Amino acid sequence: MLFNQNKFHSDGTPRYFPGNTVICHLPRDGAFFHAMLDLHDQMSQFDFAAKIAFLPPSSYHMTVFDGLNNTRRSKRTWPCDLARDTPMPQCDAWAGERLRAFPGKLPDPLRMRPARPDPLRDRQGCRIRLEAVDREGATALRHFRASLAAHLGMHDAWLDRYVFHTTIGYKIQGFTAREARDYTDVMVRFQGRMAARLPEIDLGPPEFCLFDDMHAYHRQFLVA
Repeated sequence: MLFNQNKFHSDGTPRYFPGNTVICHLPRDGAFFHAMLDLHDQMSQFDFAAKIAFLPPSSYHMTVFDGLNNTRRSKRTWPCDLARDTPMPQCDAWAGERLRAFPGKLPDPLRMRPARPDPLRDRQGCRIRLEAVDREGATALRHFRASLAAHLGMHDAWLDRYVFHTTIGYKIQGFTAREARDYTDVMVRFQGRMAARLPEIDLGPPEFCLFDDMHAYHRQFLVA
């Protein structure tokens, strides 16, 4: 939907958008969390900030595996054993029951880092792209996600192409040409700054979370 209108009203307040997901919240005492706060402060100084719905810092996280929400019902990734018209509370319970029995594990801590800046990618979303610090971590993440997808019956041909990231906000209106240039400059600069200054971000075990909107993710249990 254009400019995230399914998630936010035009004034930036969140819409009801329930679902579930598997994420790692950012440790609030970590350098990356504080770098995200700095990015928020810098973005707020530009005119384009009025066209972004910024997220509360308490919601900052890295998604490990996208779960279920109403926008996914018509997609091929919907679980093969779950009726597409199942009410969302029952979807949450279904996913939770299966994930409690999931045997997969990730390294603890999960070692990530900001990816190198890429102007084409860094202008596309209000996010900082992340990647595993080494090949072993990248392989572990890939296997974990593939095992989760198989366990839930969610088959996704694009599974290996997922770009890990932490979102700082959502665009809710179109930018002018000048705003788009300013926005790209800020995002590329901060992606590069974080990549240079934060060689490692340690994340805890992934969490199965429920949400009613994009402002809060409520942990139910650890998927580990």
